[in-house]
Amino acid sequence: MGAAAAWTAAAMAVVVWPALWPALAGGLVLLGALAAWDLMLLRRRPPLGLARRLPGRAFVGREAEIGLTVENPGREPVALEVIDEVPADLAAEEPHFAGVLVPPAASVTLCYPIRPSVRGDRRLGPQVALEASPLGLLRRRTVAGAGAVLAVHPDATRYLRPEALAPKRVLAAMGVRPSRRRGEGMEFESLRDYVPGDDPRRVDWAASARRGRFVTRLFQHERNHTVLIALDTSRLMGGRVGARTKLDYAVDGALGLAYAALTAGDRVGMVVFDREVRGHLRPRAHRRALGLFVELLRGTEAHAVEADYRTLAREVGAQQRRRALVVVLTDFVEVDAASLVAPLALLARRHRVLLVALRDRAYEALAPTAPLGADGPLDLYRRIVLDELLREREAALGRLRRGGLETVDLLPEAITAEVLNRYLAIRHGPER
Repeated sequence: MGAAAAWTAAAMAVVVWPALWPALAGGLVLLGALAAWDLMLLRRRPPLGLARRLPGRAFVGREAEIGLTVENPGREPVALEVIDEVPADLAAEEPHFAGVLVPPAASVTLCYPIRPSVRGDRRLGPQVALEASPLGLLRRRTVAGAGAVLAVHPDATRYLRPEALAPKRVLAAMGVRPSRRRGEGMEFESLRDYVPGDDPRRVDWAASARRGRFVTRLFQHERNHTVLIALDTSRLMGGRVGARTKLDYAVDGALGLAYAALTAGDRVGMVVFDREVRGHLRPRAHRRALGLFVELLRGTEAHAVEADYRTLAREVGAQQRRRALVVVLTDFVEVDAASLVAPLALLARRHRVLLVALRDRAYEALAPTAPLGADGPLDLYRRIVLDELLREREAALGRLRRGGLETVDLLPEAITAEVLNRYLAIRHGPER
């Protein structure tokens, strides 16, 4: 732009002083000759090599790093500018590196951080290198790497921290006191002093030697259950709650429940459904299986269809014959009894069913402390509509409870803690 402005000023000067025309024409010829020479030198250079290094795994909300490698096979150093095109949910600003100098027969790696905010396969655009010519009059554009895919997983790393690997410590911190029955099971419970009548086979000789008195081992009945997590991916789950969707919160709750149940020794499976079954994972019984749940939930997204609970009931009935705890993470509005209550009540005849409904924040406008909006009558009409919807919702939940289900109706950000509390109360509470 500076050169164009200079030549425009020179042309205006020629209009006023025609005697400058030969100098201007000579300058144009010289500039054209230099540009042609510069182009020839640039084309003699071997093309640059571009490569992008993606992290093996990226997690929502956790920082990762992408590396861009520029290789210069030529005999001269190359000055260039590098731009990488990535989705806005990976990096707030497009990565841009100016004034990069690559030595001859060498390579330079440029790194920049990303913090994904959306699950799934994130498709990246091309990386672009703008290489300056030897005289600096031209630039050569090199493009590579378009269409690369970065797999972004839901964040499960918090379940791998040392404090998460001690279930008893977690239960104690949450104030849960399991109701245990001592008996002849194979799961060790505690030690106590020997009393007459105890089975001599239960004497712990090593502990007795350390304490100088007889010590008996106590055992509890093994109570391993099957937990089946049903995740709804219908259109209502795509509703946004701030920067996230209801489905994102449901995924967090599902992962938290899966980890807690696997750590406790239960078998855990998962069904992803809406109008059809989108994914199914048969019950697993080891903590290593958490990665399978993370992989299943990575690409889970909401679809613009209604949830069909009859499909869920058929799938669970066909795949899970033995009694299990079925946790359904869903949302509903104006759902009739035939499509919601009947299928889940049928499911509750064989299984213990916990329905977790993700409440919309709009219902908070009905709270007694909620202020009246500035739009007056219009806000009143909204409250009337919301009140009617809430009454229908509570009536549906009441019919579900009468049908044998347990239900909770919570804001999306509160479901993880409540689901874990309900699961721990069911598992460590009295038998039902």
